[in-house]
Amino acid sequence: TARGKGKKVLPAVLDLLLPHEPSIENIAIEAIRAGALDILQHIRLPDLLSVNTEVTTPEGVKTTLISEALRSGNYDIVRAFVREGANLEASAEPAISSGIKGGCFKGKEALERLDHIKRSGGLVNTPEGTLSPLAAAVQAANERGNLRNGNKIINYLIQSGADIGSTDAQGTPALHLATAAGNGKTALLLLKRGAQATQTDRDGRTALHVAAANGDGKLYKLLASQCPSSCKPIYSHAGSTSLHEALCSERV
Repeated sequence: TARGKGKKVLPAVLDLLLPHEPSIENIAIEAIRAGALDILQHIRLPDLLSVNTEVTTPEGVKTTLISEALRSGNYDIVRAFVREGANLEASAEPAISSGIKGGCFKGKEALERLDHIKRSGGLVNTPEGTLSPLAAAVQAANERGNLRNGNKIINYLIQSGADIGSTDAQGTPALHLATAAGNGKTALLLLKRGAQATQTDRDGRTALHVAAANGDGKLYKLLASQCPSSCKPIYSHAGSTSLHEALCSERV
């Protein structure tokens, strides 16, 4: 690795070691993961490697440097790469989604950072089959201790035009994700902003199917009250209604 977190590498040592390194890509990736912006600046990375070059991680995954920085949660490096002209959406995983998952958008500056990434080319709505930023934000809100920050990001994304029915890479809608996690506050936020409890996932299941299968009566009532049309029998691809899900569930 480039260095441990919080440890400095002397420039003189770097200058001695660099000529013997077989891969500048690996040096860059390890420095990014360590949050070592000083190393990247010292080796003058843009002079050695285009910021938009596709790189392969030590694990064999093809990606871009800025995508690696977003996934690593190192916003200072992301910002530096944006200044160098990095294409935020050159990697398969959407930039904003990667940043949310990586933890780039936390704390007091969360929305300011998110807005900067959006204005720099990060997409709020992404192609089907990818993890949408809204779905990523719901997943973040589902994490213990992150509800408030996650919902703040959700609000920002919706205000910025995010598709309320967007999904994760497996085709699971945002409302389903909140429901599956038992996250009533985020589910209510999505419903109030236009999410439909009648929307189905790839298996033809609605959020009510999910709540029923989980034995979550409180969320089931919330969904039904906010979207009464979802109470009519809606059959999944397996031929089950939400009642069938409840009857077959070990949690009910």
